[in-house]
Amino acid sequence: MQIGNRIIFDQDGEIMYQSGEMQGDVLPRKEVTSLDYVDLDYGAVNFQTHRIVRIDVDTKQPVLESLEIVLSPEQQRIKELEDQLLILADAETGGIL
Repeated sequence: MQIGNRIIFDQDGEIMYQSGEMQGDVLPRKEVTSLDYVDLDYGAVNFQTHRIVRIDVDTKQPVLESLEIVLSPEQQRIKELEDQLLILADAETGGIL
């Protein structure tokens, strides 16, 4: 299957997005019957821990999904050492851990 380039543009003709052409084993394009937009404040979503999966069309709010944070072996070892230090410090001071 071959699918041509879809171009989304604003009221002045400025191109906002181009999908590019596709061929091969690709899904057919969804028909768009309406477009809308939402402006989010800077920092409204922490993209280190979440991603936007869609927009709720009734509330115009983003629907978020938590990202799985995978630690490298080095990061995991550092975390384990930090935890051990906290437990030792807690034991020495008679803390509440």
